[in-house]
Amino acid sequence: MNKYLFVYFNIFLLWGLLYSCSKDQAASPEPEPPEGNEVTVENVSYNNFVGALFESKCGSCHASGGGASGRWTFSGYTSVRDNASRINNVVLVTRTMPIGGTLTTNERSLLQAWFDRNTPED
Repeated sequence: MNKYLFVYFNIFLLWGLLYSCSKDQAASPEPEPPEGNEVTVENVSYNNFVGALFESKCGSCHASGGGASGRWTFSGYTSVRDNASRINNVVLVTRTMPIGGTLTTNERSLLQAWFDRNTPED
């Protein structure tokens, strides 16, 4: 294989991996709590808040076939629960996810409360 072709191919591959999730994808709207039920740190659950948060903030890149699905694939509650410590680390501790840092203070507080409550589904 031509040496230059190999170098260009690797640069293109690296560019594709780094930019598979754009800031536009990460800047999706904030999830809405179910009507009439205010979500608080005392009642936050996967079904009333966290699932919609992950769908809107993570789903475009981490869904099956998405650009970041090789690192983690979002496929519902079980996938989140089984990777909770890893997700907590990248979202709340190091804040490297979601790309663009698009979580509000309220979203971070509710997500932290959900982790503190041992990731309840309901």
